Amino acid sequence: MGFNPRFRMWSTEDWQGYCPTIGDMARRGWTLTKLCPACNLKMAVKIDGLIARHGRDWTPWGLTAPCPRLFCRGRMRLRGYSPRAGEYVDI
Repeated sequence: MGFNPRFRMWSTEDWQGYCPTIGDMARRGWTLTKLCPACNLKMAVKIDGLIARHGRDWTPWGLTAPCPRLFCRGRMRLRGYSPRAGEYVDI
């Protein structure tokens, strides 16, 4: 399953409509990572932890968080991997 070429043509709005909440991402088997473009720090994100903290209806689209690396002033952004599409999506 996956690797459908039509997903390469999707915009951020298309992806947001496909998986609008963290609960939808978990149900579809997405994996999340967060990365800081300033210092290139990459970290894995546990979806279950986000659900426990914010609830299944929380939407992470367009949100950022301060980078936890010492002395970095960058902002962490989420990136999701959709196994059905075989694509990484900037959240």
